[in-house]
Amino acid sequence: MIMMRNKIIALFVAVLALCGCDDRLTVKFDTPFVAIADEAGTSTSMIVDKDANNLVVELDVYLCASNNWFKEEVNVEYELIVGDGLKEGVDFKVQPTTASPLIFQVGEYHKPIRVVWFRNAAFDPDKDNTLTVRLSGCSIPNTVLGYPGPNKKRSQFIFTKK
Repeated sequence: MIMMRNKIIALFVAVLALCGCDDRLTVKFDTPFVAIADEAGTSTSMIVDKDANNLVVELDVYLCASNNWFKEEVNVEYELIVGDGLKEGVDFKVQPTTASPLIFQVGEYHKPIRVVWFRNAAFDPDKDNTLTVRLSGCSIPNTVLGYPGPNKKRSQFIFTKK
């Protein structure tokens, strides 16, 4: 009886294994995208101390594109959205060497954006003291800005000066 049950189980497993041996559909994930995060790659926001002076913060913009897409230099553009409590040149400045657009040479996948923060004696904590760095374009057609998916994660980085 036990021997018969083991044979039936073995036959059942063999049939299941044969049913699973059809051709597999090959799925190719080849959508180019550009993302932004802090230097460690762990966050898309940061609080900057209002008393910090000449503080350099580096963001990392990275291009994820296969050789099918990345055959010549790629331009990645970003925009700055400045809250009404901050003023460029007074509260912060983007280092000119990392200004938009960022130009990626073939084989280069990471580029920094460096923001220098300054102490401002007229800082008003009741205003919108955010600086948003938002990815706005890429020279590779159909490139996703941020991670692929409906949430567009890592398409922007938000600084809040407090």
